[in-house]
Amino acid sequence: MTAPDTSLGRVLIIGGTGMLAEASRWIAARSEAVTLVARRPEALAAEIGATPVTLDWSDSEAASRIAALPGSYDLAVIWLHDNACHLARPAEDLLEPHGRSIRVHGSLSADPQKRAARDPNPRPGIHRQVVILGWHHEPGGGKRWLSDGEISAGTIAAIREPRFEALTIGGASG
Repeated sequence: MTAPDTSLGRVLIIGGTGMLAEASRWIAARSEAVTLVARRPEALAAEIGATPVTLDWSDSEAASRIAALPGSYDLAVIWLHDNACHLARPAEDLLEPHGRSIRVHGSLSADPQKRAARDPNPRPGIHRQVVILGWHHEPGGGKRWLSDGEISAGTIAAIREPRFEALTIGGASG
């Protein structure tokens, strides 16, 4: 009897050291290899056994440095600020045919037009999923942003459920 294959294969994580650190740990435990790209990836990469790649999104060579990463990936989890959205495509270009990209977006991307402007079209032949970060409504009409644990849990839910094209965590309108 063989054990079920739960491997995510080779995974590229961009921006997974802060609010997505818990998701990065979960991914690493289920992956053959992880490449962790962030401004300061060393500590988390050492903890989870990932290959660290130090990269500042504002570096004029950031896109070419991502494109030059060795190997190809089965899954990419990508969290980028608006001013670095242009780096999503070079990362997705590293995916194997039929690979998956999970793009994590802030709440403004609940608007499809804003999301389209922030998310260039993926390379044909890959499956992109979108995780939109919202908030929780508080008693008395207030809102609170999601915790890092909630953000990671939502990202993990998207990884577990490839059928979701877009998954909103918490509220994202109103």
